[in-house]
Amino acid sequence: MQAKISELKNRLSYYLARVRRGESILVLDRDQVIARIEPAGGVRSRSTDHSGWLDDLERRGVVRRGDGHLPRGWLERRPKIDANLVRALLKEREEGR
Repeated sequence: MQAKISELKNRLSYYLARVRRGESILVLDRDQVIARIEPAGGVRSRSTDHSGWLDDLERRGVVRRGDGHLPRGWLERRPKIDANLVRALLKEREEGR
């Protein structure tokens, strides 16, 4: 996310709330990046630290965890589809698509 200095000054609480959720903010001065605001403690390297990635997504509002229980009758409410996916894929392969 990017923010110009004037926008950052006017909406500081908004941007700090986003940083609190784990986002980084690039600060622009005349369309030039001059600073980055990120959560205290630095940014975790996603390639080496996989613990907590779901926590990070939840904190940013990307995912919402369930309580572990499906509502009664959930499977019965799924749409009934009369199709054979494997047959359709094999047919596409034969036709060269």
